[in-house]
Amino acid sequence: MSIFPDDYGAARTLFRQAAQDAGATLSAVRHPSATAPDGSDLAVDLAWLGDVDARTVLLCVSGLHGFEGPAGSAAQTAWLKTEGAHRIPPGTAVLFVHALNPWGFAWVSRLTENNVDINRNFIDWSMPPPANPFYSRVRDVLRVEDLSGETLLRLLGTQQALAAEIGPAAAQVAVDFGQYDDAEGITYGGAGPEFGHRVIADAVVPRLLAARRIGLVDFHTGVGAYGEVAFLPLNGADDPVAAAWWGQDRVTAWRRSAIEAEIEADPNLVNLPLAKSGQLKHRLAALLPSAPIDGAIVEFGTAKDGELASLVYVTLYERWLRFVDRSDRMDERHAGFRAMARACFVPEDDDWRAMVVREGPRILWEALDGLTRER
Repeated sequence: MSIFPDDYGAARTLFRQAAQDAGATLSAVRHPSATAPDGSDLAVDLAWLGDVDARTVLLCVSGLHGFEGPAGSAAQTAWLKTEGAHRIPPGTAVLFVHALNPWGFAWVSRLTENNVDINRNFIDWSMPPPANPFYSRVRDVLRVEDLSGETLLRLLGTQQALAAEIGPAAAQVAVDFGQYDDAEGITYGGAGPEFGHRVIADAVVPRLLAARRIGLVDFHTGVGAYGEVAFLPLNGADDPVAAAWWGQDRVTAWRRSAIEAEIEADPNLVNLPLAKSGQLKHRLAALLPSAPIDGAIVEFGTAKDGELASLVYVTLYERWLRFVDRSDRMDERHAGFRAMARACFVPEDDDWRAMVVREGPRILWEALDGLTRER
């Protein structure tokens, strides 16, 4: 079996076997209501390696976005299959969180079963959710009743017009910042903590309460030019800790896609709210105030010039399938959608997948080395 299976069940089996072989302490948090397409359980798996009472812990998370789950899972499993699991320094531990959005991984969706982007769900739900000042500009435009070529061309034209009117950075905030008012819209942050959010709060955070130094590597795909490894440091692009761990050039000089470069060049970017609300890094810092958290969201780049139409189509199809068509998303007539989503986020390209399996473990080791040097 490939170390890079697209199927959630196969990826979970590989991860758990590799963790067991590496001597990890395994546990699982079963989804209370959802199951996989074959009726089997869905769960978030936790694997702990190293000292039980470690004061220095590297936390590695995969699969917040279901489309991206195969890559994060492969990177975690590849590290577990190295001899390195037996070289964790005393007083140090590694905690893997596998498939934080198991429903999205299993059912081939970026989102949860509730249409929630879980990486916009990590807010303090005792407080009013943040507002997206630009989402109203795209809300109704995205409510399409068909997926024709004419509809796609119209939406691409609308996106270009919006970017010309308010700037590419603000247009990106409109669709990607996160929003909490439109339950049938895109980048919906939810109405309360999702399953994965509860796993972090109830199962992961308690394991980290003794830690006094935490590193986070949160694996994703999508950002960055095709084949690049994009580092999005938790504490901003100029974060000296991330630069010390992975090298200044790697952290800052990775190749952007054409759209990403245009957004970064927008002079209005500095006047906009944080790029995204409710990310995992925000909630972890609030729940673990006694331990500084350093690290990065690490993206395996998939962006190719001219592929915006595919990304828009996948986004439209996801919403149309949930709220207009409402049929079984695993039906054969939706096979094209599933294939396009995988092509956008986990390409079936041997070289790209080899890069993930090679670079993922390297990044984890560099983070672990950095953490232990700084103790």
